[in-house]
Amino acid sequence: MELLTKERIQRIAGKDIFWQDAISLSAQPLLDKKIISKDYIDSVITVCQEKGPYMNIGPQIVLAHARPMPSTIQAAIALLQTEEEIPLIDSSHPARLWFFLATPDTTSHIAIMQQLAATLINSSKVQRLLSAKSIDDLANVFSDK
Repeated sequence: MELLTKERIQRIAGKDIFWQDAISLSAQPLLDKKIISKDYIDSVITVCQEKGPYMNIGPQIVLAHARPMPSTIQAAIALLQTEEEIPLIDSSHPARLWFFLATPDTTSHIAIMQQLAATLINSSKVQRLLSAKSIDDLANVFSDK
């Protein structure tokens, strides 16, 4: 199973937007397919405001997520790559890869997390994600092309 397909990957310049916008944009493909609802996105942003930048899981990488909600239909992930860094909460947490994880329950997202971890522990794959110039380039990292 491919972790991320082109339909769930986006690229933007990222200039003059705030971290809340990056999280909302990263979730948009899942919202468009009605996998999540706006209340889940709002919950993710609220959690980050309350708990701080713990969603910054590595250099330049954010994994936006919240507790399961009834409005989340299935476990899924989406990715927004920004050309420019956007600080998560503050300038000590700049990010360019914004993963958005939908969690409908406490277990169905585990396989997604395992696949994502396998990708992100591979430094060459992370570099390919950061240097990608197109959605195709990004998708190819997850399909091993």
